[in-house]
Amino acid sequence: MSRVVVAGTFDTKAEPLELLVEKLRSLDAPPITMDTGVFGGDHGCDHPAEAVAEATGYSLEELPPLGRAGAVSAMARGAGRILRQLVDGGDVGALVCMGGSNAAATFSVLAPIVPIGIPKILMATSVAGETRALVNGGDVTMLYPILDIEGGNRILGSMISRLAHVTAALLRAGGADPVSAPGDSVALTMYGVTNPCVAHCRELLADRGLEALVFHANGTGGRSFESFVSQGLVLSAIDVTISEVTDELFGGLWPAGSGRLTAASRSGVPLALAPGAIDMICLGPLAHLPERFRNRSHVAHNDLVTLVRTTPEENYRLGRTVAERLGTPGAAASVLVPMKGVSQLDIEGGPFHDPGAVEAFAEGVGSGLPPGSPVSLVRMDHHINDREFAEALVAALDPVPARCPTAG
Repeated sequence: MSRVVVAGTFDTKAEPLELLVEKLRSLDAPPITMDTGVFGGDHGCDHPAEAVAEATGYSLEELPPLGRAGAVSAMARGAGRILRQLVDGGDVGALVCMGGSNAAATFSVLAPIVPIGIPKILMATSVAGETRALVNGGDVTMLYPILDIEGGNRILGSMISRLAHVTAALLRAGGADPVSAPGDSVALTMYGVTNPCVAHCRELLADRGLEALVFHANGTGGRSFESFVSQGLVLSAIDVTISEVTDELFGGLWPAGSGRLTAASRSGVPLALAPGAIDMICLGPLAHLPERFRNRSHVAHNDLVTLVRTTPEENYRLGRTVAERLGTPGAAASVLVPMKGVSQLDIEGGPFHDPGAVEAFAEGVGSGLPPGSPVSLVRMDHHINDREFAEALVAALDPVPARCPTAG
């Protein structure tokens, strides 16, 4: 039977963690407990701190010379190895971490081990800040505890009770089943400025009996897209919007990390890629635009986001980066370049229209592909949001099979 895994520093957070364990037991969800604290002690955990340290090759006595960060990291790795064994054995129905920044750091190591579809829940003061490293593209649930996780009082007790009830509810709602098969799904990426292209693709895929899973290319969405592809949860991928790589290379708000654009090639998943939204770097409020961008064409997307036009030189570099990351794919891969524009802003008469910049991207891809590369580079005399371009993207996935209709 799958159970909740509660991981935490029982050495310093024993009182609140023990209350959480007690609450889960009262809800008929007795947990598997794992002590990630560096000071040890007998707290009755199923996996005590000594065992967690040993799982990563250390004794508790050997941790202090590593320094605080090194010791926390070592315990997180040890907990991860134990958690991997529990996951492989089908014993994990949910993961819960609770505490401060150390709990959040440990959660960022443990959560990716748990398959998509199995609840991963964090209650920590750190969720009030930057959380992209905690989400990391996964299906996580985060709760802010209001107070620090320290001692016992009525407010913290109420929050811990809420955490226990959320965990038990997710288990009983059937949410503890991992997403384990690709089914009839295709992964796509989207911005608002590439929405029409994705809408056309969804319609065309539906006509073939295929389901579209659309990821918002906001940094975290790209990580989720890569995760679904790498875990084999989709049949194929249509990467319409690669602006996260633009942000990564040129200092934008929403990078998705150096793993972006790599999962399909590594995993042998068919890929059709378009340079959607490469005409823009996403930055903060217009009033706070960095000096180096002030002389460029820009559009205020809203009060929080300003879009700054990329240069042909930047698009060329982006094209080479795309070619390098695709490498030698293990399945069909195509880069389709819409020469009439890559977003709703890059259209004739629009503020970002620059055919030369689109051509620079295509040249960058071509220069980065080695001789005999299996990656197809196709220039198309269409705008990215034209239906004909979407038809070409979907057709590039052939021979991905359509689902056979059920006989009536």
